[in-house]
Amino acid sequence: MNQVNWSNNDYQNGLIFISNYEDKIASKTIIATDKGVILILPSGLPTYGIGFYGIFMLAPIVLFMITITYFVFIILTANSLEIQIQILLSTAGFILFWALTKAFKLVISSRELFPMKYFATLGPHGIAAHYSYWYFLGHSRVAIKWDQIDSVRTFSSFFIPGLFAGILKTFFVEVISKNATVLKIPFHSTDKQALRISQDIVGLIHQKMNH
Repeated sequence: MNQVNWSNNDYQNGLIFISNYEDKIASKTIIATDKGVILILPSGLPTYGIGFYGIFMLAPIVLFMITITYFVFIILTANSLEIQIQILLSTAGFILFWALTKAFKLVISSRELFPMKYFATLGPHGIAAHYSYWYFLGHSRVAIKWDQIDSVRTFSSFFIPGLFAGILKTFFVEVISKNATVLKIPFHSTDKQALRISQDIVGLIHQKMNH
């Protein structure tokens, strides 16, 4: 089976499993399906599919968040304002931004508007990531066969979707192939839980590589 076929088959099996058991797996990161495919969900992150109605609901919130960020920057860099006024206005801006992140999370909690469709798969033939292009730009949809993996590492950084939900630190498991293809698996958790989750994901990858 070629790379496109096995990665697509694993992804479709994952979508079917999620649609059948979404309520039970919503808060989990590592999911074993009944088709021999393990799903790695971007738990804790607002990485959901979006259609026209979802865009219509989110657009005003995102626009306000960008506008507030812009004005806070202007206020903090304005030399003509007194320090007290800068602090007062910027604090009000941060509070409003925080309130908008709560509204953002509330809106995206609707699975009818924002279905779970982005995740990574660990299947019989290899590992694959299925994410939106703007999440990872050049490597949002990547598939690597098990015998082509060169290295695996874990790290934390910012993640664009997470920033809109007020998440400043996202954890990643990064897989690099022998031909330098990069695959990233994001998730959000506490530092203590993230260490365990990262170790579990890396352990599963090594187990598949050595199988």
